[in-house]
Amino acid sequence: MKSLLREPLVHFVLAALLVFAGHAIWTSHAAARDGTITVTEADMQRMAALYAAESGALPSPEDMAAMVTDHVRHEALSREARRLGLDQDDTIIERRLAQKMSFMVSDLADTPEPDEATLRAWYEAHPATYTTAPNVTFEHVFLSTDRRPATWQADADTLLATLNASSPPDWRTLGDPFMLQRAYGDLPLRETIRLFGADFARAIFSLDAGDDWQGPVASSFGQHLVHLAAKDPGHLRPFEDARTQVEADWRKDAQRTANEQAIAAIIRRYKVDIEGAE
Repeated sequence: MKSLLREPLVHFVLAALLVFAGHAIWTSHAAARDGTITVTEADMQRMAALYAAESGALPSPEDMAAMVTDHVRHEALSREARRLGLDQDDTIIERRLAQKMSFMVSDLADTPEPDEATLRAWYEAHPATYTTAPNVTFEHVFLSTDRRPATWQADADTLLATLNASSPPDWRTLGDPFMLQRAYGDLPLRETIRLFGADFARAIFSLDAGDDWQGPVASSFGQHLVHLAAKDPGHLRPFEDARTQVEADWRKDAQRTANEQAIAAIIRRYKVDIEGAE
């Protein structure tokens, strides 16, 4: 900001501002106790710096005049609202003030830098957070029970024998057309349920992974012959792999704790009287 304020154009802008915005400043109808809205040099420098930061260019005299006019308008309306008592007993305003104070507390709350031992202790205390979801890797051949209502079981038995033969045909050429994928890698349990239904997910996660085709397994679509290539019941990620997330989680919790402590300190400054409470 200091380098910006040394720019000759900013000085020119500030000088021009007195001409362009003077009328807006001194003829405001809003009033403080002495009826004056004062736009300080610091206010104008802040406006110029914010404009430059957002636009990448210095404000013109007209830009500065517009910003000052907007500032005066906002100040006048807010003072008039307070004069009329509009800020009293207004739940929305009270909530916004409390929220603004909460944000200020958050900005000012001091949290220490975590060392390795602190992060490892956090990791060990929250294993579920860093445990991968159960997942499966599988291929499947689909049999539509709508297309073959009377023969799907016999067809499934025949196809299963074919797929497990010593020289099976390409599994992709077998079965009925399927609207989704016919092969999935590391498909989480939740996604398996979403795509195929709970019964299919329960059944496939109960199978043993191996080279053989298994089934049939029922889904919300029909029947499936399944080659379960891999099944992971979920595992705790190594600390080194999860370290970035561990640190982010620790910082978030430390910030929350610091905020709560700061807010509790503010609350202790006040006497709380609850009517009717003993």
